[in-house]
Amino acid sequence: MTALIGEIIDGKYRIVRLLGQGGMGAVFEGENVRIRRRVAIKLLHATISSQAESVARFEREAQAAARIGSDHICEVLDLGVLVDGTRYMVMEYLEGETLGAKIQRMGRLGPETTVPIMIQVLEALGAAHAAGIIHRDLKPDNIFILPTKAGLSNFVKVLDFGVSKFSQLAGSEMSMTRTGAVVGTPYYMSPEQARGSSPVDQRTDIYAMGVLLYQATTGQVPFDAETFNELLFKIVLETAPLPQQLVPDLDVEFSGIIQKAMAREPGARFQSCAEFKNALLAWAAARPSLAMLTTGRATFPRLSLPSQPEMVAPPATMPPATTPPAVRPEGSWGSQNGHGPPVPGLGQTPPVPGLGQTPQLTANSWGASSGVTGRSTRPPS
Repeated sequence: MTALIGEIIDGKYRIVRLLGQGGMGAVFEGENVRIRRRVAIKLLHATISSQAESVARFEREAQAAARIGSDHICEVLDLGVLVDGTRYMVMEYLEGETLGAKIQRMGRLGPETTVPIMIQVLEALGAAHAAGIIHRDLKPDNIFILPTKAGLSNFVKVLDFGVSKFSQLAGSEMSMTRTGAVVGTPYYMSPEQARGSSPVDQRTDIYAMGVLLYQATTGQVPFDAETFNELLFKIVLETAPLPQQLVPDLDVEFSGIIQKAMAREPGARFQSCAEFKNALLAWAAARPSLAMLTTGRATFPRLSLPSQPEMVAPPATMPPATTPPAVRPEGSWGSQNGHGPPVPGLGQTPPVPGLGQTPQLTANSWGASSGVTGRSTRPPS
């Protein structure tokens, strides 16, 4: 696909440079020559463009972003098909780093860093859930942090709704994945996802957010295994080590928020993104040293919590599993840089066969630097 550099596709998008590529396609920096706007352009390989399921997933990503309409969702600007059948998507061009890169660079993050990030992600997910969309593949590399946007620091964008579930749409769009298939990145799967047969609703995303907060706080994922099946068994049957066992000086109440989000039974978790967000805000507002944290939109010297719960989509139902569990390949968009170094002092998570890379070092489906930025997000060697 590098032969496209310098070319103008579909009469309006100049291909400037390659950002990342992999088995499914490539992501380029581009320019809309008609309005002189810098963009990111994601192209499926021609062979992938002929596969109906891959095309449906590709298009669903664009549809989800358009349907949600949140400032914290990566904006999709255009979708099209080239004369040779290649599918392309045009997205806003972002510069910054993923949460995964930030954890990799810093080892672990304190609440003063994680709370503003998580609040913004929960705002985005709350908007998605209100639109009847469940992400189902949240992970550190799908959380993108811009240094500044509209005068705000550490502004968050949620990426990659390619495996999302449209729970409020009728017909074939109800579920674009095979019945009973395991969908998502294994380390961040909820127990109901790992089982592959239980109903999946917005609380699956809340569980994944709990895992993200656990990893950001402790520097490691709650469950690890040598094989994919062993990992699923642990997620379904075992209890993760308490966060304060890994970070002895961690506030017990903050640890309790993480544990509630990661409860094995969906009914024991936060029931909405608003409830989760309010718990974080209330915890921070009660601590003077954190009371003026920036959330990306505003500061909260003293918090007045909303009295009305967030409206969320009703739980979607899924038929019993009829096919063996399958996993979405990691790093399907690849990276120019390949695997990064292990996190110093934290050890290296053993690879799970068939999953490509470890959770801390996973290259996400947007390619190098998330496919929407030209700035490297890997730590210097």
